[in-house]
Amino acid sequence: MKQFKLEIISPNKIVFEKEIDLAIFPGSEGDFGVLKNHMPFLTSLRVGIIYIYLDKKLIETFLVTGGIIEVSQNQCTLLTEEVTNTNATSSKTKTDEELSKAEKDLKKLKEKALEKLYYT
Repeated sequence: MKQFKLEIISPNKIVFEKEIDLAIFPGSEGDFGVLKNHMPFLTSLRVGIIYIYLDKKLIETFLVTGGIIEVSQNQCTLLTEEVTNTNATSSKTKTDEELSKAEKDLKKLKEKALEKLYYT
């Protein structure tokens, strides 16, 4: 098993907590990936999408507007103010009301994200 623990934490709750194979983050100096046994480091994130893989398949994507990430001892922790699961808007198991709320949240977060882009 070549997995490590990923936690995505916002001020309100733990958004994601699971053993995964690979995560790709939007670093402030460029995108980077984290695998098991990655060297320890601490860095900041820019606005972008986080891609999470398990068993060589993309299982989750999240939109973040920035944050701080720490990698140490096969654990990766992301602290962020705003994060939303971009898969939530396409889930067929959600009710129309939940889907509408998720779509509105995603739209709101995308608008905030666009305000923070350096190249706009």
